[in-house]
Amino acid sequence: MSNSVKIVGPESSAPAKISAPNAAVYSNVSRLFATPNEVVMDFALNLNAFGPMVEEEAQIVSRVVTSYDGAKRLWVHLTQTLQAYEQKYGLIELDVTKRVKKEEG
Repeated sequence: MSNSVKIVGPESSAPAKISAPNAAVYSNVSRLFATPNEVVMDFALNLNAFGPMVEEEAQIVSRVVTSYDGAKRLWVHLTQTLQAYEQKYGLIELDVTKRVKKEEG
């Protein structure tokens, strides 16, 4: 898999290359808010997402600010990616209580 994304526009003759980030982060929760010009996405790690586990608040690990057209492109790509995943592996269940297997006893 290539680490570059091709960006083609009327002002560029050759596609731009975007290098991979130095580090990746894991997030299990997100928060969105918007201004009249941008969409702001906070990605956080919440160790207590499924009940009290530790005495620690969720911490933002990344903030992404984008334009509305950038947000819509992200939405289109996420939709396509999730649909392809669900076609191959089945429905992604968002209700954690439905994913937990009950003990037989």
